[in-house]
Amino acid sequence: MDKLENQDRLSIIIGVEQDEDTIVKVLKQAEKLCPLEIVVVVHGSHDRSLEHVLAYSASPVLRVFAYPYALGEDVWRAIGAREAAGDVWLFLGAEQIVAAQQLQLFVRSCYRGTDIALRQAHAFPASEKIGQDPVELAKCFLNNLLERSELGSSSMGDLPFAMTREAAASIGAHHLFVPAVAQAIALQKELRVTPVRTAKERVSVKAAKAKQARDSTSALTDLGDHLEALSLWQAQAKDK
Repeated sequence: MDKLENQDRLSIIIGVEQDEDTIVKVLKQAEKLCPLEIVVVVHGSHDRSLEHVLAYSASPVLRVFAYPYALGEDVWRAIGAREAAGDVWLFLGAEQIVAAQQLQLFVRSCYRGTDIALRQAHAFPASEKIGQDPVELAKCFLNNLLERSELGSSSMGDLPFAMTREAAASIGAHHLFVPAVAQAIALQKELRVTPVRTAKERVSVKAAKAKQARDSTSALTDLGDHLEALSLWQAQAKDK
């Protein structure tokens, strides 16, 4: 039943950079959902990622947008959203292989009334916050500030997540390139933001090292995004 609905409603949006080792496996899992379309945004790739995407002929629903320069951590999301035709959007990163049955949980949540379905993360107990990752703490702080402490550190910055077209229109799809700001707007507008519990995925040593390298370079950007979200909250609080 889900797959029949997916064929009419689901757009899968995938961001690809240096992901030649995983992109085909990610596409195969995405295709298992039988979506309306798979929108792939390749940017700043210096390996064979684009070649692998273009050679992947198994899916007739594949649409590819390629940029020779890096778009930044999250700009590809806004580009994919602009091109998406479905009324539910599932965002994936090409570096992480998530089983199709796990991905369907996010989509199904949106079919059942959720506006934004996030990957479930947990709040840190107060006694454990010292020494924790500052980006995770910033995510917790933003959710607490907007009176959604039960979300823990669940964030639109983390993939995968799903959202409806209507939710994106309410937030402003252009805000998707700054996930913390998009989330702050969603929570301020009291959209239905729901955490989805998924099985923990196994990650290869190579993928784990690549993620660690990306995380170390993007941590300051993520913190800056949360400061921008905080500034937005403060400005709107003054207007009330």
